[in-house]
Amino acid sequence: MNIVSYFPKGILKDLVDSFLFLSGPGAATGIAFQRMHQVIIINMGGNYTVSDIYAKDPVIKECTDTIWINGKQEIPFMLDNRGEAAMYAIGIKLGMLPFFADLPAIETNDITVGAEHWTSKAIFHLREQLMDCAEVRDGFLLIEAYLTRLLMKRDLAAVEKIRWLDKAIRNVTVEEICRSLGVTRKRLRSDAQYYFGGSVKNIQGIIRFNRTLADIAKNAHHTLSSVHEYYDQSHFINDFKARCGITPLQFKKLCLMHPAIKVTPNFISMQRETFLQFISP
Repeated sequence: MNIVSYFPKGILKDLVDSFLFLSGPGAATGIAFQRMHQVIIINMGGNYTVSDIYAKDPVIKECTDTIWINGKQEIPFMLDNRGEAAMYAIGIKLGMLPFFADLPAIETNDITVGAEHWTSKAIFHLREQLMDCAEVRDGFLLIEAYLTRLLMKRDLAAVEKIRWLDKAIRNVTVEEICRSLGVTRKRLRSDAQYYFGGSVKNIQGIIRFNRTLADIAKNAHHTLSSVHEYYDQSHFINDFKARCGITPLQFKKLCLMHPAIKVTPNFISMQRETFLQFISP
């Protein structure tokens, strides 16, 4: 898989992590675990399919949209592309999706939402321009210009509040956040669902899980007890398995055999059959 990255400038840098272009055999084919960030996909290649990783006879669903949002995902799934893969991926910073899409983040949970449901037809013209680009960097510049124009029309008054909440939500309790913002728990829950896609407690659990995945992937030769934040080993193992279907030890073994996982710890570039054989007793 080939990956080209670009970091936007100007007004976008506070709302977007990066632009990526993924292409080549096996691009974005693999096992996806829980994650929080929303991603706008502009597909330039073959269609993708999704299915249950662990079901004996999984139902395979094809995504025929050319542009869509991957929202907060809590259910592990298998992503596959049997054709020629090529796609632009726009990584939206946590909480910033509603500034780009005309819908709350909670409506993107565990599903792909086609562009016709959240933006104007102009984005399809952008895709046509991208198809004509000879260089990927030119494509990045087109996307940057398009999103910048879009944001210039938005009310961005809440951006600073969401940036603060993004930082606070990672290590501050619900009670402390409510006190700092001067809001009720009900109002905080409503804001969190609108901007982030779930309650603060739910978001904190997924963020902690993703930190754990990253820590194991980067320190695969260390003991598991030294790379997690849970209050005891039993809680760590049970929560980990409930979120992704495999044990921490199985994930660690995967990381040792496939060091590239440390780059995308919640996405394992691997065929379903190979993955299931690897984790089988």
